[in-house]
Amino acid sequence: MTEPDPPLPGNSRPVRSTAVAWQVIDGEAVLLRLHEKELLGLNQVGRRTWELADGTCSIDQMVATLTGEYRITAEAARRDIIRFVRDLVALGAMEMQGP
Repeated sequence: MTEPDPPLPGNSRPVRSTAVAWQVIDGEAVLLRLHEKELLGLNQVGRRTWELADGTCSIDQMVATLTGEYRITAEAARRDIIRFVRDLVALGAMEMQGP
């Protein structure tokens, strides 16, 4: 049995990796993992989370922003942001900075 991932602290700050190029095309964000030559498409909320991942915005700030901009609860926003960040960290598309 695998252990659950430890929680990401609310004050941790995701940052986009320099190993990824990105562009918004017709309102949709497309990421290019440069070394892997792989394209990833993001939905609207994923795009907004990606845009916020500039190294200055904490997980808590992302939650507040998304709950203010979309019809989503803070609990759902936190869960989705953490899952999204973890997935992109695992792909090398995002990195975490401490508080």
